[in-house]
Amino acid sequence: METLTIVNGDIYTPTHYGQGSIVIQNDKISTITSEALKPSGEVIDASGCLIIPGLIDGLVHGGGGYDSMTGEVEDIATIARAHARSGVTALVLGISSGSMEQINNALTAIAHAVDEPISDGSRILGSYVEGKFGSLAKNGAQNAKYITPPNFEEFHAMWAASDGTLKVISVAPENDENLQFIKHLSTFSTDAYNNIVIAMGHTNATYQQAIDAIDAGVTRATHTYNGMSGMHHRTLGAVEAVLSHPDIHAELIVDEHHVHPFWGNNLIQQKGIHAVGLITDCTELAGVPEEDWQTSATYIPALDAYRLNEDAIAEHDTAFETNSTEKYVRNGAMWLDVGKPTERLAGATITLMDGIRNVINWGHSLEDALTMATLTPAQNLGVADSVGSIATGKTADLVIVDDNLSVHTVILRGKLVKN
Repeated sequence: METLTIVNGDIYTPTHYGQGSIVIQNDKISTITSEALKPSGEVIDASGCLIIPGLIDGLVHGGGGYDSMTGEVEDIATIARAHARSGVTALVLGISSGSMEQINNALTAIAHAVDEPISDGSRILGSYVEGKFGSLAKNGAQNAKYITPPNFEEFHAMWAASDGTLKVISVAPENDENLQFIKHLSTFSTDAYNNIVIAMGHTNATYQQAIDAIDAGVTRATHTYNGMSGMHHRTLGAVEAVLSHPDIHAELIVDEHHVHPFWGNNLIQQKGIHAVGLITDCTELAGVPEEDWQTSATYIPALDAYRLNEDAIAEHDTAFETNSTEKYVRNGAMWLDVGKPTERLAGATITLMDGIRNVINWGHSLEDALTMATLTPAQNLGVADSVGSIATGKTADLVIVDDNLSVHTVILRGKLVKN
């Protein structure tokens, strides 16, 4: 039996445990103690550092220079390794709107990574079909050409292509006639759909339509505020339904571009840390140093933005070709069609550890920020029995960081991640 012992660390489970040691046997946590113990096997001295649970990013669209929709298994592996190096040990990979062929190819590639975990890469919890069943009025960066009302023909094709690993399906409930799609998935989630999570996103629903959808089985809000009706002093929409309903998990993009800290704090204060999950909704640039991607980008002074090289994008991001848009990076976020009437925000460039720093800067404690990036998303995704916190019997997904949350060591499934 392989044993790894971490000693002298300040442990957050995500709540603050204090100074102690953690013993890992094979891929499980066997002991957490504040008492002195005789280390056995390999020993890591975490003096002066924090030991935290591996982070869970519930919606990413890429990383390490690659997009999640290329349909290539090795690209998925590169994404997983890029996020693991930043302390994210579990991911849900986003699927944007596109042709059914493109979507199904991407789902199949992601399924391969779910079934065969990637060495030194984040655990892939499954795929997240985000834009296919959204609203044309709130499509955002999703390709409107391929958006359709929720329907069983396309869903079952996607389900088959994912080999049952489709983890989250997002729906605009106003396009679901009599909520029959949501009700069916909710009714048969356990028996037929591997506990799939039903989300509400890219939606122009009224407040009542959104409330009815939550009551019918929606348990997750896709990147709250973004691509969502509401925020008007006389007319309520989906945002207000998410804020007011206790039974929905609210995703929150924490790059400070998609959501202003004022509204991010408002969401957390209104719903509490056990109902808000921090996400990045990041693009292929997550985990890529600026000096690397800027070498193949063109700076446009009039726009104060970098236009990404189209050939490089098309090679690694097949969504670029179908969207027929220009990608830019401006002020630390990705945008489409900067300077044109169709200009819109397209995704983040940060990793989740960066987002935790932002949330702490908003005034939240490390404990609360970690909870929203570990245990809370694990509970909504139905994986909290194995990951999302430091506890005996759980999978040993741990990160050793300094006081600035700079990553020193990542332990994934009980093994040290290289580099």
